[in-house]
Amino acid sequence: MISQGLDPKGELEKRSKEKEQNEKAESALGTFEQLIEFHKQNKEENGNRSYEKEYKLIEKNVFPHLDINRKAKDFETEDFLDILSIPIEEGFDDKSNKIRSILHAAFNFALGFENNPKFRKRGTKFAIKHNPISSIPKQAEKVGSHYLSWQEVTQLLYDMEHRYNDMNFAYQTRQVIRLCFYLGGQRPYEVVTIKWTDIDFNQRTILISEHNQKKKKNHMVPLTDSALKILNDIKERFGNTSPFVFYKKTNSQEHMDPNTIAQALLTYKSRTKIRQFIAKDFRRTVKTLGGEIKISKEHRDRIQGHAINDVSGRHYDMYEYIDEKRSGLEAWEKALNGRLDEYKHL
Repeated sequence: MISQGLDPKGELEKRSKEKEQNEKAESALGTFEQLIEFHKQNKEENGNRSYEKEYKLIEKNVFPHLDINRKAKDFETEDFLDILSIPIEEGFDDKSNKIRSILHAAFNFALGFENNPKFRKRGTKFAIKHNPISSIPKQAEKVGSHYLSWQEVTQLLYDMEHRYNDMNFAYQTRQVIRLCFYLGGQRPYEVVTIKWTDIDFNQRTILISEHNQKKKKNHMVPLTDSALKILNDIKERFGNTSPFVFYKKTNSQEHMDPNTIAQALLTYKSRTKIRQFIAKDFRRTVKTLGGEIKISKEHRDRIQGHAINDVSGRHYDMYEYIDEKRSGLEAWEKALNGRLDEYKHL
């Protein structure tokens, strides 16, 4: 140091201070747990309806297998390979893909975290230079193709309305399943999150809010006589107990957990001879059987709120197509109720 014209004492103090600053900066960097938590908060703020479910999936399937207090920047691809292989070995490729997708989105979120003014005051930084999940390939998944037959649909709806001796389902659970069909195959989550204020009984419509709709766009659904009857029966039975049409038994200020429907269907299948199916198949069933009774594909797409991918449809066409949706839903209701009447007389 002396030969270089440096003061040894001053230089050592400088180096010690630099080391202390570097260690302080390093200790301030976000951990993997913070990364997942911040990503969850960001999804919640952006109105993503699955943020809590996704967080629990990571908490259950990833946290136990690594050090969540380790700095997020220190993770490499190798750290996640065994974790993602577990559901694959169990035969759940789609679950592995879902976990991979959440992790990939979280690290992408962290890559832009420092440069986002929105997070400037949080203090935490991640200093991530690359996404360790990017090089992990997605597993090939089978595209869903199962749908219920007319006979299976009519049996399911008849049982939800009349079968009580061996199926101890809650009244509200039964009505959710029925409404999924009478509303033209709306998603169970969209049905259980309906509030009374979303329903216009005079105009005979339900607004599925953009906050609860998968495509993040308000979706207006006409109400048929059958759907109105179900809603009026619920209103008469429960009144103003909750802002939600379907609410939790433990907290009337929260909507019913969609998993309630999944569990009910598992019980239902164990007590009937209906083929294996899940709640997601409701939507495909209505779309397919609706085609059989000659409801046009455009009207079926409109009823289910499918995204219109052309520029005009996405940005300029604000028409709700209520009359077209209503016409399609009334044709669907007529076909469904006709078969239910026949089933009741077997």
